[in-house]
Amino acid sequence: MGWNELGFEEVRRLQLGAFSRGQANTYGVSDRTLAVRCRNGLIQRVYRRVYVDFSGPLPWATRVWAAWLAYGPEAAVGGETALRRYGLDGAWGDQVIWLDIPHERRVRSQAGIVLTRCRDLDGRVVGSREPPIVRLEVAVLTVASRRTRPDDAIALVLDACRQRRTTPQRLLAELDRLQRLPRRAAFVEVLKDAAEGAESFLELIYLRKVERAHGLPTAVRQVRAANGRGTVYRDAEYEDYGLIVELDGRAGHEDAVSRWRDMGRDNAALMTAKPTLRFGYQLVGDPCAAAAQVARVLQIRGWRGQPTPCGPTCSLLPTLSDLGSAAHAN
Repeated sequence: MGWNELGFEEVRRLQLGAFSRGQANTYGVSDRTLAVRCRNGLIQRVYRRVYVDFSGPLPWATRVWAAWLAYGPEAAVGGETALRRYGLDGAWGDQVIWLDIPHERRVRSQAGIVLTRCRDLDGRVVGSREPPIVRLEVAVLTVASRRTRPDDAIALVLDACRQRRTTPQRLLAELDRLQRLPRRAAFVEVLKDAAEGAESFLELIYLRKVERAHGLPTAVRQVRAANGRGTVYRDAEYEDYGLIVELDGRAGHEDAVSRWRDMGRDNAALMTAKPTLRFGYQLVGDPCAAAAQVARVLQIRGWRGQPTPCGPTCSLLPTLSDLGSAAHAN
């Protein structure tokens, strides 16, 4: 057997050009042949005992295979690398490859690979994927738990649900198995709210700091509606009062496509006699002002209740008398 033996070619094809020294030896390729081919630029060494069968830059997917071969078979793709392989949208760095290995394993580190030691690694891995990879829910929760800012951690968990890659229920089930995970209690509370329809960090802020904190009625979330061009989903709708609330998480909402889509959605709502209040990241800094606006429109449209201040410094306090007058006027 030799370099062009059919089985070895298939191995390299499946591994996107990457192969280990052990695989090469199995198919009759000696260490000397590997060294000669490296010197001639026909192959290149990527990690200790790991090569690729071409010269030039390595595609990211080939680097993943090469990194796994450097530590497999007792290793699995994890962390941000797993999230990228699952197709989750995000700013995932490609400078390093993240791998999970058994907690008790002791190995030498190599440049460009970040190793995470895990207890019960076998219980976290998807057995049918090659190279082995941890479950999406494991990757989402472990990456989120390492985020420096709590807001970023929560946003990642919610993004995974919003992108329909997983569900709050599946993430909650995974948290039952990850009892020692940092921020576990916070993730449980966030996912309970996500199960009620809060799909983004901004929607969570609205639910907690605007609606609940100020005693507003409970909106129905992710309401499906037709706008003439297809189906849209409204972030929150107070169905008894015909009021829609939309939450724009993109900074500035700057692109023309987004503006046009939002205009069409709002115009369609107005044609059904449902006004739309639209909020952005000002909710984070001043949720009380948003609560005052929502309460005023709700009262104009028939709500007989009164909003409640969220605390002694709530900016809703000076406007309560005006809101009360609006309610009595109806």
